Amino acid sequence: MVLRISPNGTLTIANAGHIPPLLAGRELPVQPDLPLGLTAQSDYSESAFTLPAGEQLTLLTDGVVEATNPTSKELFGFDRTAAISTQSAESIAAVAHRFGQEDDITVLTVRFGPADILSDDGAKSQNQSISPDRE
Repeated sequence: MVLRISPNGTLTIANAGHIPPLLAGRELPVQPDLPLGLTAQSDYSESAFTLPAGEQLTLLTDGVVEATNPTSKELFGFDRTAAISTQSAESIAAVAHRFGQEDDITVLTVRFGPADILSDDGAKSQNQSISPDRE
């Protein structure tokens, strides 16, 4: 999956066989294409959306959805994944792990917007100046 977020909040996505991202707990209707490497010549469609300021975009691998309860053999599934998709990446991975993770898990959460909007809900601003230590 390739994502581009423009300064105005336009989100452009090309999906190469991944689970669609979730925005504010809802699956984005991205165009599914073949996974990378299946054919030498592949074209990938782009889908465009507006990313509202302060809303969370969640990307994850199938290790979350396919986590399997060892007793009942029940999959964690898409509905449960959507229900927890507004939580932090760490929390989502931990829930899948407790449910019965068997596959690798990658979770990435992104919030777009001015720093003052993002800092209102406890998110740390990424616009910090870092100075080298001087003795």
